[in-house]
Amino acid sequence: MKKLYLVDVSSLFRAFYAVRPLNSPQGLPVNAIFGFLSMVVKLLKEEKPDYMVFCYDRKEPSFRKEIYPEYKANRTEMPADLALQIPYIKKLADFLGIASIEKLSYEADDLIGSLALFGLRHQCEVIIVSGDKDFAQLVQPGITLYDTMKETRLDEKGVFEKWGIHPAQMVDYLAIVGDTSDNIPGVDGIGQKGAQNS
Repeated sequence: MKKLYLVDVSSLFRAFYAVRPLNSPQGLPVNAIFGFLSMVVKLLKEEKPDYMVFCYDRKEPSFRKEIYPEYKANRTEMPADLALQIPYIKKLADFLGIASIEKLSYEADDLIGSLALFGLRHQCEVIIVSGDKDFAQLVQPGITLYDTMKETRLDEKGVFEKWGIHPAQMVDYLAIVGDTSDNIPGVDGIGQKGAQNS
């Protein structure tokens, strides 16, 4: 079975914080570029994907902002040193011959969700490369979640062991407990245990 790797590029920007500050001879910060490229090269060498797609968030707000104006309202601006490196990270896809995709009004999450189901329909084994818990809702036979920073892989059993719920319950679970990273408040008085038993 062919393997399709869907890379949540913004999730891999964690490399910016994981790699000590580095600069090119011209003074350009390159720690995110270095960390990102290291992870991608490792993926290519060790995983040997048949297909790979880089999925990007855009600067403009997604359609979620129209539905819920407070969505991600607590997010701080991207560090200037990281913002400088984004155009170079995007060029890596071309240099490496890897497909890349972004779409106005949509987030990488939306693109990965669509491509994951597309891959399943075309008999591919789908591996979502991200540390974002939102993707756990997509896990099912044929779709796994791979966090390269923690070197963890989650199938259906792994999702249940980590959160105490089945993948199909993740949307309801997050709606109940909330999600501080997206500024989703959740239900007052109900924590993780209550959500797991709901």
